[in-house]
Amino acid sequence: MNDQSSNTSFDVAVVGGGPAGAVAGRLLAQWGHSVVILNRPGSQSSLLGESIPPSTRKILDRVGALKAMESAGFVRSTGHTVWWGESDGRVEEFPEGETGFQVRRTDLDRVLLALAEEAGARLVPDATVRDVESDGDLNRVEYRLGSGAEGDSTHVVRAHWVLDCSGRSGVVARNFRRPEEGQATLALLGIWRSPNGWTIPDETHTLVESFADGWAWSVPIDQEVRYFTTMVDPRVSEMERSKEVGSIYRAEMAKTLRMEGLLTGAVMEGEAWACNASMYSASRYAEGRTLLVGDAATFLDPVSSFGVKKALASAWRAAVVVHTALTKPEMEAAAVELHEGRERRTYASYRSQAAEVFRSASEEHAFWERRGRKYEDSDAFDEDGEPDIEQLRNDPKVLTAFDALRRSPSIDLVRGDELSVVHRPVIVDNEVVLEDRLASPRVPSGLRHLRGVDVQRLLQISSDHVQVPDLFEAYCRLDKPVILPDFMGALSVLLSHGILVNRAPRG
Repeated sequence: MNDQSSNTSFDVAVVGGGPAGAVAGRLLAQWGHSVVILNRPGSQSSLLGESIPPSTRKILDRVGALKAMESAGFVRSTGHTVWWGESDGRVEEFPEGETGFQVRRTDLDRVLLALAEEAGARLVPDATVRDVESDGDLNRVEYRLGSGAEGDSTHVVRAHWVLDCSGRSGVVARNFRRPEEGQATLALLGIWRSPNGWTIPDETHTLVESFADGWAWSVPIDQEVRYFTTMVDPRVSEMERSKEVGSIYRAEMAKTLRMEGLLTGAVMEGEAWACNASMYSASRYAEGRTLLVGDAATFLDPVSSFGVKKALASAWRAAVVVHTALTKPEMEAAAVELHEGRERRTYASYRSQAAEVFRSASEEHAFWERRGRKYEDSDAFDEDGEPDIEQLRNDPKVLTAFDALRRSPSIDLVRGDELSVVHRPVIVDNEVVLEDRLASPRVPSGLRHLRGVDVQRLLQISSDHVQVPDLFEAYCRLDKPVILPDFMGALSVLLSHGILVNRAPRG
């Protein structure tokens, strides 16, 4: 073994140079930490086309990448053209003239890695990480250089923290991988060129179409070139498995109505290929001082269109967590706890959204039945203490408390006997801090805000007023004004969860 790099140590080693790895590396280097990014050569994910919605602009700006994205020459998408379920087709424009980006992953990675290097991160290209293990106060990261199966030699770096941003390969994450039960998705991809352009309402649009065995989508890279991808369940689709990938791809595309027509006269560049696109999460998102980040941590069904956005948000959060742990060691446990909770919550949220989209397509085929099942949580609060507003709106106890408030001629609010204050980690700027939250047995993780209402402020002034309108006006004078329905909803939640008690007689 050639261990020539064994004396090289860093604050952070980032495994993978995709969007998550590049952004996390850039932020940590910018905040003054020594960072090495070990970028795997030519992974399959680098061949993909990506549709990045306008909602991603906020996180791109937060991580300092928006200007670079805007100047990179990517296609600016103005919306979607959709044929979904029984729909005859609809054109969905992004609101208020907003635009997204249509990109090749290779180009996206190039832009983001350049920013990481500019910030001071050291990039090691063509590095395939073989193993990560704890070595005292440092993690030992072993990798090979070169694109061959074995590479040219073995090298080692040591780092206080490791971020596994290796995507589906999951160098560390595969030890904790938890596939989505009852689901499997295979992506079949081809790149097509049409010299005369494409006969669609807007050539910048992402195209989406459902069919009996799955769904298909297409994104443009320039005026002539588009990716066309079909998403199928290999266990239930009637694909002929004895055929090679190209034949299977064309057979699946033939099941579409609109997209198959668009390919008339177009020429496929190169060969079609397939990759696993099944959803997964993890049993845990941290192991010692190694964090699972981006697609290494969780993978969403592409129907959500939020894959890149999720990866960037995960990278930003992981960078904040590691920065906090390096600069304030006493906050390490709380910071890691935040990372665990947020990764779990993000996956659950997007998974439910995807299930609703699939439910709207069809219930006539196993592909849609399995993906259309609604995921029901047992509680309206997740591990991070954040409320699910939609569930709270239908919570019988909250509705009862709301109705009692409306009927009561007056209020006499006091703190509930079960009220307690807990400390929960939150992100402020670029570090994790502890925040006081109001808790009770029904919400042990605590509450700080509900629909913009500061529940601590509400608790402080609740006993000073005998009418709900007076309490509402006082709150809006002292804090950021909110609308009355949100205020009433927050007050009902506090009453239904025993944080407040109304001693006034009911009307």
